Amino acid sequence: MISTRFRKDADSVGAASAHKDRFGRIESAGIEFIPDEQRTSRPRNLFTVFFGGNFAFSVIVFGWLPITFGLDFVGAATASLTGLLVGTALIAPMALLGPRTGTNNTVSSAAHFGTRGRLIGSALTLVFALAYAAIAVWTSGDALVAAAERLLGIPVDGVTLAIGYAVISVEIVLVALFGHGTVVAMQKFVAPVVGVLLLIGVVAFAPTFSPTTVHADYLLGDFWPTWILSAVISVGGPLSYAPTLGDYSRRISRTRHSDRSVVTSACLGVFLGLFVTALFGAFTASALPELGGSYVADLVKSSPAWYLLPILIIALAGGLGQGVLNLYASGLDLEALFPRLRRIHTTLITSVIAVGLLYVGVFVFNAVDSITAMTLVLNGFAGPWVAINVLGFLIARRGKYHAADLQLFRASGPRGRYWFSNGWNLRAVIPWAIGSVFGLLATDTSLYTGPFSQLAGGIDLSFIGSTIIGAAGYLLALRFWPEPAATRESAREEGEHVLLSNHD
Repeated sequence: MISTRFRKDADSVGAASAHKDRFGRIESAGIEFIPDEQRTSRPRNLFTVFFGGNFAFSVIVFGWLPITFGLDFVGAATASLTGLLVGTALIAPMALLGPRTGTNNTVSSAAHFGTRGRLIGSALTLVFALAYAAIAVWTSGDALVAAAERLLGIPVDGVTLAIGYAVISVEIVLVALFGHGTVVAMQKFVAPVVGVLLLIGVVAFAPTFSPTTVHADYLLGDFWPTWILSAVISVGGPLSYAPTLGDYSRRISRTRHSDRSVVTSACLGVFLGLFVTALFGAFTASALPELGGSYVADLVKSSPAWYLLPILIIALAGGLGQGVLNLYASGLDLEALFPRLRRIHTTLITSVIAVGLLYVGVFVFNAVDSITAMTLVLNGFAGPWVAINVLGFLIARRGKYHAADLQLFRASGPRGRYWFSNGWNLRAVIPWAIGSVFGLLATDTSLYTGPFSQLAGGIDLSFIGSTIIGAAGYLLALRFWPEPAATRESAREEGEHVLLSNHD
């Protein structure tokens, strides 16, 4: 239960910002508590945001990757399906944190990792968001420039690519700065428009499609190691949304909408959006005569002339939808790291960082190798973090949270029931760290090979190993090192008073 005083003050805070949560108005709310009465979103918005937000070349490219690894269409499709099912099942309970805590998932993770331990999730999510935002700009910028070359004869070189990336970056940053209401409204436009264009793309490339086309030798020398690698990479899609779910579910009222509707809408949006785009990527890659270093460049080169305009629209609208999701999330996560900053300021900062990562990944390293390495390494860190949060939700907290205590990182007084050991819950932090180290040591990419990468004869164990280690370690810690009883109610109420004074 949240105290009456906290609820009354929180209502005034929410009332001051909720009227701005609409299309075309800059959202003033950041990671602070949003009271139930001010939550006007609906579960169907979760589906729209995460379904439409995946209709971008930066997501489609993950369906293309297995084909570049040497799999045929069926192998790529089944690997993607398996990975997405596993990933979506793992993150499902994460959709329920926001409605219970009134804030985003990284701040909510303080209930499991500790008030300071929440910084692990904030940092991890920030890296995820920045990386995927950079990929969105890269793929959409490539499509924009490649299409301009065929339509207008503009050469593809470093200058034109830089301009293309800048155009995509500007549109993404502008929408992300407006915030939640504008993001949701924009996705309602992106989903149907880009969805129809992708269906038209199936018709465009159907004449040259062959399900048995193989463009390369198996990346890891044999079918199953390569298939498992592809499945592990696919798991990264849902995992990357685990913290982001709370950015939108926190605005859904628990009194008006059921847990089932929230989970169903979020999971269907994530899974269907990722699977549809993975199929499109694998389908079109199998229809291309040859594969180069850029999926969208090859797509534009082999596309019928009449489909070039749809590719341009997908690049602009789809890149906008995916990039905005990540930049908006990155702004919230940086605010969690530096709570004195406002969301609009942190979004601007992360936008600059994301664009910088883009140019490093494209012009300094091989972009495809960068994507593969980034996904595998981040999966190894994200897997145990998600598993511990899910187990914490189901077992340690049983779905019950104290929203006021989650916000005490802003206060300088009492620390609340989630302070644990100097702000860190070592029962969660230590298993996460051990699992993450294993994931890093078991990773095998063209940019980095860990010493444990051959434990299973080349089969990638980084994600499943790190997740199992983190989950098992956390369960053992809860069993043999029980958490202390909740802090005294009087101390919690005093903490709420300090927190609310800061809000004033």
